[in-house]
Amino acid sequence: MKILQINKYHYIKGGVDSVFFNTIQLLKEHNHSVIPFSIQHVKNFDSEFSNYFVNAPEIRDLSAHKKIKNIPNFFYNKDAAKKIEKLILAEKPDIAHLHNIFNGISLSILPVLKKYNIPVVITIHDTRFVCPSSYYSLRGERCEKCKNCFYLNCALYRCYQDDVFNSIMTAMEMIHKDFFFDYDKYIDKYIFVSNDYLSFHQKAHSYFKDKGIVLYNFLPQLKSIVPCNEKGNYLLYYGRLAAEKGIERLVRVMDKFPNIKLKIAGTGSLSKHLKQIAGKNVEFLDFLSGETLFDTIKKSSFVIVPSEWKENNPLTVIEAYSLGKPVIGSRIGGIPEIIRENETGFIFETFDTNSLISVIEKACQTDVNTYKNMSNCARTFAEKYFDSETHYQQLMNIYTQIIQQYENS
Repeated sequence: MKILQINKYHYIKGGVDSVFFNTIQLLKEHNHSVIPFSIQHVKNFDSEFSNYFVNAPEIRDLSAHKKIKNIPNFFYNKDAAKKIEKLILAEKPDIAHLHNIFNGISLSILPVLKKYNIPVVITIHDTRFVCPSSYYSLRGERCEKCKNCFYLNCALYRCYQDDVFNSIMTAMEMIHKDFFFDYDKYIDKYIFVSNDYLSFHQKAHSYFKDKGIVLYNFLPQLKSIVPCNEKGNYLLYYGRLAAEKGIERLVRVMDKFPNIKLKIAGTGSLSKHLKQIAGKNVEFLDFLSGETLFDTIKKSSFVIVPSEWKENNPLTVIEAYSLGKPVIGSRIGGIPEIIRENETGFIFETFDTNSLISVIEKACQTDVNTYKNMSNCARTFAEKYFDSETHYQQLMNIYTQIIQQYENS
């Protein structure tokens, strides 16, 4: 099978990009021909198809004049439409699988894919189809207020990246999607990586329910990863240091536990601020990856995911489980559906400082035998739900069914 894999970035900037490359590698391992389609960027990994990549500068990084000049491409990138057409004519793919296309590739590629009768599936990694700021308000609260006011609250409260211009642009993009561009008629299947996201989206539009299916993310080479069921001597947070991740609340809470160590691995906009407010029991490791990251996870007691926005199916939990580490997570988004209370970890109430304090106390008081049982349960959960071969079979079922529908129509 010849498969178009489409994603804004052709380098790893975040979790979406990791899933994009993991999927490409998985398909190649099963002897499929995979064709990437992304934007041009200096950080891109090498690709024989890079000549087809889209000219789409990061609008947030442009001067005011260039931002205004690039507004049309933000909504409908004509270069993306031209490049995808050339790629289709040259490679004749059987199906297109989309990931992140906003603010770069844009919706412009959808009519072209339909023109050449290419089936389209899209993995929903965030909530950009129903919320301009991915369902997080910088006011520090869960927010659904835009749905009754044409997304104007996003601009009013600078919900997207705390920037007026970017918030206005994303609000306008939502209006474009909802009222001027019927994207659903071009999409055959929506793949959600959590039941929570499917439920949230179908409240906005019925077609997400009609065409939606849940398929969790996976971890490559899970079976070759050796877990560790020994309880380490520190809690671990790793990921972006940003407001929506709940990391500031966690750092402040650690003042209540002077004898418990928290290690933080990651970088982001809050990095300097967090270092200023952190106590002596908080250690900053900056960005870690590969074996260094996995070794740090192995030596921890619990990985903690204190998010205050609707996480989807966080790779942090998947990676922790694969290494036998139970997880402390907030009750929001897709997190609670993959943490079994007292079995693979613990849940605390989002935005509730006292609940977070209580769950850290409970976790750190876990005895050795109970901890080993939790560690084994975490690994078993990973093998059942996040195995690459299981993911491949389910993904191919989706592809095959859609292709057959096109052949029979």
